[in-house]
Amino acid sequence: MPSNRISVLDIFKSPSKFSDKFKEKEPIEEVCYSVQISYDTNGQIKYLDENERPRIIEFIGNNWSKTFLKKVSKKTSLSIFLYNHHYKKDQVVTLTIKINGDIVNYKSFPINGDNSFEGWFKIE
Repeated sequence: MPSNRISVLDIFKSPSKFSDKFKEKEPIEEVCYSVQISYDTNGQIKYLDENERPRIIEFIGNNWSKTFLKKVSKKTSLSIFLYNHHYKKDQVVTLTIKINGDIVNYKSFPINGDNSFEGWFKIE
């Protein structure tokens, strides 16, 4: 083979700049997003996925969770938009982010019940 070409076999035969790239893998971690609401409702959940892309999904009920693997350097973010069709007062929504089973961010938000929608609640 001419010297300016590289064979696939050459990449795996001896250490080179190509094989070093494959060895330097960034560590991964397990992320778990969790939402707990003190009443049944519906709304939208926005979160950053394993590639830091924003995702928005709709949900119905009083809880939601999502678990996935991501690289350590990637950010996390969780937001929820809630409806309160029956104007329920003294309710609470709790957002939790766990990494490798440890809680890294946890916050409870009170719901005042003055509107049919409560708006966005967010943790990062």
